[in-house]
Amino acid sequence: MKAAVIWKHGGSEVLSYEEIKSPTPEKDHAIVKVSYCAVNHLDIWVRNGLPGKSASFPHILGCDVCGTLVNGFGNFRKGDKVVVYPAVESGVPRVSFSIIGGFSKYQGGYAELIQVPQRNIVKKPTWLTDIEASSLNVSYLTAWNMLERSRCKKGDAVLIWGANSGIGSAAILLAKAKGLKIITVASDKKKVDFAKKLGADFVIDRTKSDVVLSVLKHTNNLGVNAVIDHVGLKTWPVSIEVLKVGGRMIACGTTTGGKATVNIRTLYSKEAQLIGVYLGSKSQLISLHKFMKLKKIRPVIDSIFDLKDVALAHKKMEKSSQRGKIVLKISS
Repeated sequence: MKAAVIWKHGGSEVLSYEEIKSPTPEKDHAIVKVSYCAVNHLDIWVRNGLPGKSASFPHILGCDVCGTLVNGFGNFRKGDKVVVYPAVESGVPRVSFSIIGGFSKYQGGYAELIQVPQRNIVKKPTWLTDIEASSLNVSYLTAWNMLERSRCKKGDAVLIWGANSGIGSAAILLAKAKGLKIITVASDKKKVDFAKKLGADFVIDRTKSDVVLSVLKHTNNLGVNAVIDHVGLKTWPVSIEVLKVGGRMIACGTTTGGKATVNIRTLYSKEAQLIGVYLGSKSQLISLHKFMKLKKIRPVIDSIFDLKDVALAHKKMEKSSQRGKIVLKISS
């Protein structure tokens, strides 16, 4: 089968499009013919390598999969359209789980075929295209979990970082459907316009305005009920600063770095909560599908690349030039 493989950690140049051996069926596992696989920041982190973590080479990235079952099992039949819930047991102490295609023993979806545990198979919603369905299993599920953990109610104010990103755009769409007041941050006019189109109530261009002052002015100096932060080092201090008394900062990513210096006194003096979120449950993915159908929400797709052009897709994500999800076409 054709696959995009990495044989070592490094930049986008380590991605190699080549012919490799197809997976051998194992007990209680399913093989899926992959049609589309969305690109996520996890793919970049695994490709680059993280301190204390290493993939087993050769390694196939890709955790956001939609495809067709090669063989049936249980209530699933051969040829069924499915998506893959990406969380698997981590095998690492004090870590809740690992992700398929990440730092786990499971190879990912940058390949024509993928083998995963049968329990990770979910029927593809019929009202979504394969491209759209491949875009929900990571960023949209994470955004959904973050909003649920925020406990925000209709009319509450939420700050969402990175309006153009997968998680940022997903969080805006879902928060809007929940009736929240959305403040978001972008870095140029096109991204500001994109955020407004998604439904943000107030967009801050961080290159022209101070985020803290802008948020406080827009909330009558009260601050926001919650912050959706998937950025990390550069945003954590601001995220904590703009919370109102009893607010919640929900964190899930470190695209600008994993070690931040924060004002601890600010956190405890306003009795705020810091909550970590790592993906979401399989049942949450199913409830997300139902919510999006009910609210008529479709994921925002930025671009589609052929698998052989995976390096270009990675470069685009690393430049943060996308508006929505970047998706790889694996097979027809």
